[in-house]
Amino acid sequence: MKVSSLIASVGLLAGSAYAQSNKSPVLAANGTVLSVFILHNHCDRTSLVLPDGTQGGAFGAEGATMCYQDGAYYWNKYLKKDASLKVYGTSQIFNPDYVNAEVPNMDLSIQSAMAFMQGLYRPIGLQSSVSDSDDISTADNSTFSNGPLNGFQYAPITTYRSTDPQSIWVAGNLQQCNNQKISSAQYYSSEDYKALYDESKPFLESLYEPYFQGVFEEFYMVFYYAYTLYDYVSQNRAAGNTTLLAMTDEDFDQLHVYANHLQFNVYGNITTSVDPNWVSADLTEDLRDVGGRLIAGKIARTFRDQLSSPGGWANKVNFVLGGYDIMLSFFAIANLPSRSDDFTGLPDLGSSMVFELFTDDETIDTDHIIDPSSLKVAFGFRNGTTVDDTLTYWPLFDAEGDVFSMSYDKFLEKMDQVAVRSVGQWCSVCSAKLDFCQDTTTANSPSGTNTAGGSENSTSQSHGMAPAVAGVIGAIIMLAIVGIVSALAFFVFGVGFRRDRRRSSVLSGIGSMGRSQPKEKLESEIELPLSPTAQHTSRGFGEDNEFEYGTTSTVATKVASPLASPQEAHFKAWESRL
Repeated sequence: MKVSSLIASVGLLAGSAYAQSNKSPVLAANGTVLSVFILHNHCDRTSLVLPDGTQGGAFGAEGATMCYQDGAYYWNKYLKKDASLKVYGTSQIFNPDYVNAEVPNMDLSIQSAMAFMQGLYRPIGLQSSVSDSDDISTADNSTFSNGPLNGFQYAPITTYRSTDPQSIWVAGNLQQCNNQKISSAQYYSSEDYKALYDESKPFLESLYEPYFQGVFEEFYMVFYYAYTLYDYVSQNRAAGNTTLLAMTDEDFDQLHVYANHLQFNVYGNITTSVDPNWVSADLTEDLRDVGGRLIAGKIARTFRDQLSSPGGWANKVNFVLGGYDIMLSFFAIANLPSRSDDFTGLPDLGSSMVFELFTDDETIDTDHIIDPSSLKVAFGFRNGTTVDDTLTYWPLFDAEGDVFSMSYDKFLEKMDQVAVRSVGQWCSVCSAKLDFCQDTTTANSPSGTNTAGGSENSTSQSHGMAPAVAGVIGAIIMLAIVGIVSALAFFVFGVGFRRDRRRSSVLSGIGSMGRSQPKEKLESEIELPLSPTAQHTSRGFGEDNEFEYGTTSTVATKVASPLASPQEAHFKAWESRL
């Protein structure tokens, strides 16, 4: 297979393709946006491998600027007072009742989301009189307050550890989805992979000495590492690396095409993705696109909750930060590659998928009642964050012709066909071994009965002490022994026991002389290093047939932007940086 036959365009949505529109179907229908769901890729970072050979992937000023500008783009589109697609019932003042921002517990994701939310909810200018309710924060009936940084708005972000069942809806948890890894690995034994491996090897080896020597070992110059090599060249060319700028555009484009093809085949499988009966198929072969199936389930649930909430108030503005892998998977299951081959290419950093739930019922402004038959959904994609990268609308699934919106009922039907719809289903199809996937209900009957001999017989015939009682007694004995040994050590040797503590911030010791210090948390007690205003939250994805962790999660945490500085919040990545 020749590389020229893989993808005609090396940049996603760079070329012309049929069935696309730069105008929202909402405007064409003179409609009103009721809810918007944005899935955003993280913004600019350093290359995964730096020119000195060390690990990269760090977020910096370029990434923060990129995400901030993109947040401002969507502020102008959906929240500004005179916005053409203003979300019904919203304002430019952050309102936790209808805004959700959720990200994986990963530093690059959190920092990208913080910058985006700063652009989406910009500072509120201090004003002395009531002139525009969108620009003033009311403290009481007659007084207006303004915070620091010209009224900076602290929009919270919900993060989930990978051990929280709700994390699957945000991150996909592909590292814990065993069947997804098996499915992706099968591509490496396919005829397509073998053909591309042989075809690309001479080309990649020719690039080693002038561009990669001293950074990568020579064994990296094969198709298997195409994405890592492309990422290194792309990011460092953009940063002005003179060695990599000497690479011809033709060679760079060809490297880009190889990376596109590899990653799409690892995370998407268009031969089976659109099959409505995927869940009963061979999961080890068909599950490489599970990330897209999870986000489909979340989007459908979000819109259902929005319409069923009192007054339709909840879930008006929804932001989730996920990787390009989730986007590629959704492209596959939504049949977007049939619209354009460009949808088999890597989305740029800072790209976003957008879903607009809207109504074309023109009486909504007068009676505030929505005709269910008037509900529709439109899908748009924005490849990057520059001014020229406008949101482009595309038909989803099997929509025919230039139909850029879908009835809400049909949208839910199609999404439900391809979606993972519960945590339990994810655990099952993934063969995941996480703690929250372990089903213990069949290990012991709650009634204590024994089907072989009956409850009375099983009780009378049991021998020894009950495990719970034995555990308590054992714990008491152990505590007593530890106490006696500690007392003897103290009185005989003058030995005390002390647990090391660590500072929660590099700034925590400044100005501390002459006053008492608050009790610092032990390292073992810290769930996440948080900013001073952070607090636990019960934010969850929603009810779940098998698990109901949404209201009791202790690992979902809201982080108040922008107080969680790099010094105050050293978030450990839950998986390798994308």
